[in-house]
Amino acid sequence: MKMSPTRFIILLLVLSHSFVTVQALALQEVSAEAERHVAEARAAERRQDWQAAERSYLKAIKLAPAWAEALVNLGVVYNREGKTDDAIRAFTRAAQIKPKLAGALFNLGLTLVRKGGYGEAITPLRRALEIEPENDGARRSLAVALIGTEQFQEANRQIALLLAKSPRDPALLEMAAGSFMHQRRYAEAATVLKRRLDLENGTSLLWAQYGDALDGASRTTEAVEAYRRAVDLAPDSTNTRYGLGYLYWKLYRYDEAERELSKVIQRDPDDGRAAFTLGDLYLTRGDAKRALPLLQKAETAYPEEFDTRFALGRALLLVGKRNEGIAELRAAVKIDDSIADGHFQLGRALMQAGEKQEGNQELNRARELHDAKRRAESERFKPKAN
Repeated sequence: MKMSPTRFIILLLVLSHSFVTVQALALQEVSAEAERHVAEARAAERRQDWQAAERSYLKAIKLAPAWAEALVNLGVVYNREGKTDDAIRAFTRAAQIKPKLAGALFNLGLTLVRKGGYGEAITPLRRALEIEPENDGARRSLAVALIGTEQFQEANRQIALLLAKSPRDPALLEMAAGSFMHQRRYAEAATVLKRRLDLENGTSLLWAQYGDALDGASRTTEAVEAYRRAVDLAPDSTNTRYGLGYLYWKLYRYDEAERELSKVIQRDPDDGRAAFTLGDLYLTRGDAKRALPLLQKAETAYPEEFDTRFALGRALLLVGKRNEGIAELRAAVKIDDSIADGHFQLGRALMQAGEKQEGNQELNRARELHDAKRRAESERFKPKAN
């Protein structure tokens, strides 16, 4: 069971740019009283008195319901107050009144992205960019929305356009890396994260993500060094320390893995990932008695994982708890029927328990799976005819 801690924890861009207000252009049919209310609203905004600004904008819009710019500014105020749904309604209405008002479309898209409505955000953001192709805020928001809807290739194009202008923008580099990680393009993610880490303010989480990218690119020894940097920056983080222990375990550096994983368990006795990995380490060393309580804890945390039930079953058998071990192995093969070793270990345990018929069935199933795997590998490596 691969339980690397930060893999696919993607550092999607935290949208740092603000919502934009637009100049409240007075139309001929707008009364002087409506203009006065807008002026009062703008003054309240400068004081950051959002409730007063809301009241004044609402008075102006009541007098001039088709004043799109005032609706946009009201939506910005709603966002300041945390009234997201009201803001969306205000921006939507403004865009309906004035379809080419880029500020309405951009603010609508940005608000939807922040709410997690990635699919809904794409159309207004595209329209905003058609009107204002140099609107980097809209392009940035569109890239996040595309990642959120797993349209990675197009997201990469948008990010590339932004990076062409700002090649050292930390947030853009993080977003590009996140997109590559989602696509499991680990080598490219590692390259981008190295560029990001060459800038200042490399956080523990960034170093851990870099470690995951390196590990995914089969550069696990280098990944260890990245995770060591992550642990140095956040020594109390069980997540990063688990990652370091996991990589040591993966490299068969068991003494170092035991040291780091034991520290995780000391800080968080209920950490199921560390319990499984450390328990599996002890089981590999032949110390089933020491492995058992850790694997029981892992099984509680991950009852639907083949690996936890399988490892626990083996440990129970080794300490002489045959019936319980068989039950766990049965649970494991029920979770995943395609793993030959699960059926083999279960079949062998059943034979030892005297349950010959079922034991033979499991051993035959293990043999079938093993032979099928061999045939598939043979076909894959068969020389192609000229």
